[in-house]
Amino acid sequence: MVHRRSLAAFFLFFYAAASAIAADIELRFTVWDGDESLKILRKLCKDFEAQNPGIKVKLENFSDYNLYHQKMLVTYAGNTAPDVAMMDMGHFQALAKRKAIYPLNEFFAKTPGFDIGEFYKPIVEAHSLDGKCYVLPRDIAPQGLVYYNKRLFREKGIPYPDGSWTWDFQVRPELKEKDFLWVMQQLTEKDSSGKVKHYGFTSGWPAQAVDTFMYGYGLDSVDSYSHPTKLFYNLPDMIKIYDFYMDLTTKKKWMPSNQEVSSVLQSTTQQLFVMEKVAMFQNGIWEVPNMRKMLKPGTKGFFDWDIALYPACARDVTGKPRRAFPTGGSGYSIFTSTKHPDAAWKLVQFMAGPPGMTAMAKAGIAQPAIRRLALTPDVWLPGPNSPVEQQYPANRIATDQAVPFVRFDPTAEYMSEVMGIVNGRRDSIYNALMTPKEALNLATNEAQLRMDQLLREEKLPAFNWPMGLLVGAIVIGGVCFAIYWPERNHRYTDKEKKESRAAYRFLSPWLIGLAIFTLGPMVLSLLMSTMNWDMIQPAQWRGSGNFREAFIEDPRFWISMRVTMTFTLIGTPIGIIFALLLALLLNQRVKGVPLFRAMYYMPTIASAVAMTLVARKIFAPEGGLINAILYSPVFKPIGNAVSAWAGTPNEMVNWFGNEHTAMASLILLGLLGVGGSMIVLLAGLQGIPQYYYEAATMDGANAFQRVKAITLPLLTPALFFCLVTGFIGAFQIFTQVYVITNGPNGGPNNSMLVSMIGIYSAAFTNLRMGYAAALAWVLFAVVLLFTLIQMRLSKWVHYESEAK
Repeated sequence: MVHRRSLAAFFLFFYAAASAIAADIELRFTVWDGDESLKILRKLCKDFEAQNPGIKVKLENFSDYNLYHQKMLVTYAGNTAPDVAMMDMGHFQALAKRKAIYPLNEFFAKTPGFDIGEFYKPIVEAHSLDGKCYVLPRDIAPQGLVYYNKRLFREKGIPYPDGSWTWDFQVRPELKEKDFLWVMQQLTEKDSSGKVKHYGFTSGWPAQAVDTFMYGYGLDSVDSYSHPTKLFYNLPDMIKIYDFYMDLTTKKKWMPSNQEVSSVLQSTTQQLFVMEKVAMFQNGIWEVPNMRKMLKPGTKGFFDWDIALYPACARDVTGKPRRAFPTGGSGYSIFTSTKHPDAAWKLVQFMAGPPGMTAMAKAGIAQPAIRRLALTPDVWLPGPNSPVEQQYPANRIATDQAVPFVRFDPTAEYMSEVMGIVNGRRDSIYNALMTPKEALNLATNEAQLRMDQLLREEKLPAFNWPMGLLVGAIVIGGVCFAIYWPERNHRYTDKEKKESRAAYRFLSPWLIGLAIFTLGPMVLSLLMSTMNWDMIQPAQWRGSGNFREAFIEDPRFWISMRVTMTFTLIGTPIGIIFALLLALLLNQRVKGVPLFRAMYYMPTIASAVAMTLVARKIFAPEGGLINAILYSPVFKPIGNAVSAWAGTPNEMVNWFGNEHTAMASLILLGLLGVGGSMIVLLAGLQGIPQYYYEAATMDGANAFQRVKAITLPLLTPALFFCLVTGFIGAFQIFTQVYVITNGPNGGPNNSMLVSMIGIYSAAFTNLRMGYAAALAWVLFAVVLLFTLIQMRLSKWVHYESEAK
């Protein structure tokens, strides 16, 4: 019997071992690509699996590019990172410095026939750090391409651009089609009232146009692109570039302004080109798949189009002609946490090699990073066998001609935080809220201060964890001692001791949970506030540095405190007044009151995200309910007055996109959540004895006197409760701002940069957990202070049980 059991066990063990050996390797492969690319990637994954039996690929997509890289850092910190991930030059350093992704040079060396020299040199260098390549490039995407409408060029009698044109700060009519500004001017058409029918030119986004002018003029925004230490945004020549851009958009109107694109035209710049509202459009080759979809030969709305090389600057700062423009590009990295690095390299080599590049190139999605593929007809260049749709754009050789002139944005990981400050001020320029000189001086001063601080953090000492844990234990012991100390002289009877022990046994699950999930994290957060820690690399000791940085060095901190205070001190009282009015109305004994109570309370229990998305539609500049009413014939004078106050005369107000109206709109949005306070106040109203009103009526009191002498005094406990909880909730507003601004940013000119957005951005965008913890403790102290002040000033609250 024993022999049989042993034999059975042996066979089970052998079967399990054989199954483990034969089990497929599963690789998680994460990208940010859109729908068109995903179709190709899914097919490529199947082709890879067919060529590599025993390896399965799980394709994961996170399409929000703005949050993708943050997600990669967080997943690595949480030990849930994928095996292979899409990466670009602006974000790989954050992972490379934390040793989260492999340098690929060793894989290059041990792979027969692999030659990194086949790849475009600029894109390889952009993905390298200290001589090591961390990303195998899949594509390069020069942004120096100009899409142009051939029909509009023919109507104006202008020859198609051949790439030999140039630009200068003034129109040079003698050069005609060789002068970019002259072409832009000729292609801009206005009606008899001066309104633009179609613009001559636009870029994919404002910063793209400005950066192209900047690079072409021979300027740099930083002193080093791999490890910058100095910003140059406030130089006179840089201000000249921004003045030039604003002149083209707001004065000459040869280009649509940022406000016109977002609030008036309500379209993307690509859509403006497709709708023939723009004659020329700058962007990368990634626009082609959508362009082919919207402009199919033989369909309604089709027009002939092509691409040309962006013009060179006729005279840069040195007086010489120069062509330069920004570029994009991406590839694939291997996380060091993968259990199958060799299998992951096979996948990377396949996706960022001829099979993957060829598939993407034929779909017109991505220019191959291997030059010989980018020059191959019927792969990237149109050839005799290319379908009709893939013949567009015909001049795709311009993508290869553009590569020698590409410039990359700074790749240092701390630049994302620095550029967050710069971009906030640049938005004020694009939206005509500040002059370029004012905004760029502020941007440079604020961002340079932040950069200097971040550079100093690179040389901090290690955090002493044993000492930190000892301090944490002392803090917890101090809290327990403070609780015990007032009871130290109390003598309990045996019966009371027995009851206490029983009570503690019943309370023990909650007390253990409180210690582990509340007190423990609070103490850890307090310790973290003295660190520089990203939860990946070893923690560093900063002492009071995080708090000093907040109060002295970080300009966004005081902006966030001002914005939060404004929202709290104005929004909370308005919300309570509105809730009180609703409660008074719904306290009437009329038919249908229960239905109205439910209707007003529903937004409170609904998803904050859903309600904010609804509010975005209501406040939308075009088609929104508020503007539809405000700019109707009856209320148009009021609407025009509001537009003038918002700084956008004769235009519909972009409520959440204008710094003058953003806070007011956020406060109005907060009124959707007054249902909770309304219910509390309604309960308080219904708790007031009716005979008080009857007695007052008999004494001759009118309705106002009854409210003043009876309702409000007896309702003060409920009002005080709503005031305290309302202040606490307002200080912690987050979801609404996050949804409105599409991520952790502060809206136009930081006008909605509330404290919680600053904390979230520090923790999860920049992975500065220590600084985020310090900000959280500052916010906690502010909330506690306001609560104590309210408690101290609560003598106006009337408690009937305390009445003498």
